[in-house]
Amino acid sequence: MSRRMRELEAKLDARQRKAAYLLVENELRETGERRTYEDISKEIGVTTQALWEWRTKNRNFIEYKNEIADDFLADKRDQVYAQLMKLIMASQPSVKAIDLFMRRHGLLTDRQITQQENAGEGRSTDDLAKELAELDELLDGDGE
Repeated sequence: MSRRMRELEAKLDARQRKAAYLLVENELRETGERRTYEDISKEIGVTTQALWEWRTKNRNFIEYKNEIADDFLADKRDQVYAQLMKLIMASQPSVKAIDLFMRRHGLLTDRQITQQENAGEGRSTDDLAKELAELDELLDGDGE
């Protein structure tokens, strides 16, 4: 268990820790197999209002639940990569999957190029000198 998990656990009571596990487990179930918040709150012995408060307002609970979710999914990375490769190797390869693969391995980066067309056109050296002289006069006029 990570140091951060231990720190968060220390800030929560046993019911909150159990609720976090049950909520993560519930979210990872198929839609038709999910339990209601009322069922979960009954199992841990709190009101649905208390569970709602933890889920939406308790920063430590939210972070703890997110850490648990990360742990639950950590061992699924190979399955995610397998699905990604299926999309890439399909008869109609997914451009989005290829993009994701390339970005994941640092082979593709976002780069913006800004070009300024017609830069400096229409202004001669004399025009620039005249404009500088006008600016100098304005600056000298402010100091008087």
